[in-house]
Amino acid sequence: MIKVTKFGGSSVANATQFKKVKSIIDSDPTRTVVVTSASGKEQSDDHKMTDLLYLCYEHKRYGMPFDDLFQMIRDKLTRIEDELGLESTISEDLDFLYQKLSDSIDIDYLVSRGEYLTAKLLSNYLGFKFVDAKDIIIFKPNGQIDEKRSCKAIQKLIKESDKIVVPGFYGAYPDKSIHLMSRGGSDITGSFLANVMDAVCYENWTDVSGILKADPRIVNNPKQIETITYEELRELAYMGANVIHEEAVNPVRQKSIPIHILNTNDPQNRGTVITAEDEQEKRQAITGITGKKDFSIITVVKSHMSNDFGTIRKALECMEKYRIIVEHIPTGVDSFSLVVETAKLKPFYYEVISDLKASTQADKVTVIHDIALIAIVSRFMKNKTGMSGRLFSALGEQQINISLISQTSDELTIIIGVKNEDYNTTIQTIYYEFEGDDSL
Repeated sequence: MIKVTKFGGSSVANATQFKKVKSIIDSDPTRTVVVTSASGKEQSDDHKMTDLLYLCYEHKRYGMPFDDLFQMIRDKLTRIEDELGLESTISEDLDFLYQKLSDSIDIDYLVSRGEYLTAKLLSNYLGFKFVDAKDIIIFKPNGQIDEKRSCKAIQKLIKESDKIVVPGFYGAYPDKSIHLMSRGGSDITGSFLANVMDAVCYENWTDVSGILKADPRIVNNPKQIETITYEELRELAYMGANVIHEEAVNPVRQKSIPIHILNTNDPQNRGTVITAEDEQEKRQAITGITGKKDFSIITVVKSHMSNDFGTIRKALECMEKYRIIVEHIPTGVDSFSLVVETAKLKPFYYEVISDLKASTQADKVTVIHDIALIAIVSRFMKNKTGMSGRLFSALGEQQINISLISQTSDELTIIIGVKNEDYNTTIQTIYYEFEGDDSL
């Protein structure tokens, strides 16, 4: 029986955190596969190691001195090593990296050294075998994980080692050149390993006790989510909730492996369990609320549009031409809207509007900016009569104007669009309206 455990940057920020990690690993003999992020911030005004490595690369690229930045990395890692009483080996790795940086270095290789060096320290401290991710996470030329080759490498590893530490966030192409995942990619590393190793659980250790129903910076002391489905998690993550990388869900969902979000600083807290739907579990009206700001709503008006073929397709082809992702497409009889990120639209604003008018032969195209999208997620919403009515009544009482309403076909999520300035008030209003609705 194997549990794959992934520790985020805050969990390995200093020697004190390393000791907490060791205590967690030692407390459960099934925690035999450990994935780690790069060492994170010790304090709010500190720098993440990944950010320091990016800065080193940019300084090198523009001919600026990077010695002070690199010294910050060196000081951080050697201090952890010294305070843990480990044999001094990290300096040799750092010397090698500094020399490569002084000569010529690939950015993916350089940035991946944050995870690489943190994992080497952690494996040394735990007494586990260090396994370089480049040897087991293999990518195709298109940047997607080559599941067949990676599985073969991991299966071989399982036979050779029973306790391992793997750096997250990166892998390699077949020629061994390093390839980085997107930020937060260590979650994907852990999830993929859990899938291939048929783990009983994928534990994701961070600095918060599970997932909260709303952003604590907006809602005072929001409740903790005890259980959530894979689908709900995907919705929350996609809409901006800082929980777990959205691409980390699919590998474990394929084999119904539960994800457990836990707090390194409060390991006794039960956290949040993410799993397939369980009809026996306690039902709640709303699982979570999240959102993102700065969207634009492009509305295309065309008389008798319902009699035309391909109008929406032509509009989407226009968006594709400018590589603008369309988030939602509310439709009416003679109009439809395209909801897009304002930042993606602005560089091509006039070209996009002109092309839309021409390609769709629209009577009118209007654009509204400064829109926030807010997602209300719950797997039980479709069984709760009157929820939409309560939602809109509560917002109406607060004089919040709704610019957009959209619901997923499975009724898992309601998306509403409001002004950016109403973002916080909208989330607070929705949360407090349904806060006491613990069951149906």
